[in-house]
Amino acid sequence: MNTNKILDLIKDGLIDSIANLKKEQIQLDSHLKNDLGIDSLSSMFFLTFLEDNIEGFEVNPDTIEARHFNTLQAIYDYVLSELQVAV
Repeated sequence: MNTNKILDLIKDGLIDSIANLKKEQIQLDSHLKNDLGIDSLSSMFFLTFLEDNIEGFEVNPDTIEARHFNTLQAIYDYVLSELQVAV
């Protein structure tokens, strides 16, 4: 799976998990909580969406940290790292 497809799936996951969010609002530097409105419940839905839709991706409780939810770039980097995809 290419990195652009992964990024699109992450954006789709945010849209699916956060009420009233539109794709145009999502930028790489968007802060997930402050700009997009993710909360603890929607973040669980979001992670489940990613696991269900990105082949080979599973959230690793030993590696995921709060900082991975700072920006879209941070969660994107985390997913790529877990998939062992070089950018």
